[in-house]
Amino acid sequence: MKAEIKPRINLENRTRLEEVIPLSTPMVLFVDPASTCNFKCKFCPTGNRQLIKETGRWQGLMDFSLYKKIIDDLKEFDMPIKVLRLYKEGEPLLNNRFADMVRYAKESGVVPYIDTTTNGYLLEPERIKPILDAGLDKINISVDGMSDRQFWEFTGVKVDFKKYVEGIRNLYEMKGDCEICVKIAGDFLSKEEKERFYDTFGDYADRIFIENVAPCWPEYDV
Repeated sequence: MKAEIKPRINLENRTRLEEVIPLSTPMVLFVDPASTCNFKCKFCPTGNRQLIKETGRWQGLMDFSLYKKIIDDLKEFDMPIKVLRLYKEGEPLLNNRFADMVRYAKESGVVPYIDTTTNGYLLEPERIKPILDAGLDKINISVDGMSDRQFWEFTGVKVDFKKYVEGIRNLYEMKGDCEICVKIAGDFLSKEEKERFYDTFGDYADRIFIENVAPCWPEYDV
């Protein structure tokens, strides 16, 4: 296996926040290129169409002019931020200007490092190559099943698992300097499925990890 078994979040050499606050410049900025998603995962409010309708939460793609203003406004701080994370509630690769977002931030002089997290469904070469060429530093891929059936049960979307794996393999082959991290929630996987996860993706990633679901709010039903 080529990949290192390592969490997607770097745990070494971290700055202790209590030693540096108050901050003159934020360390990390999350910007959501898309507040909508192509999956309907059981755990995620973004994919719950009825919930979104009831709450009236807006879903769509970030306007590029708004994005440019966000990056331009970073120049008002004393120094560059450490990390720009182009993801939060939705699937970022739904935004067709994602490559432009990466390029604009990298050329701004105030964003040295950019990462994103994707469900991995939209990794077609014609979509992902411009993003890599623009200078994306890291891609975290959240795998939501180890078979067609598991993907359907968890995401509500029919996924050809073999084609899905092929997309990650192609990404790894063209990644250049971009770091590839593949991860999965292991709470619902058997021991055999966990081993198969490493066997399936271990040669197509720089780091790989089996995570666990965390109860993020009261009465959260794991």
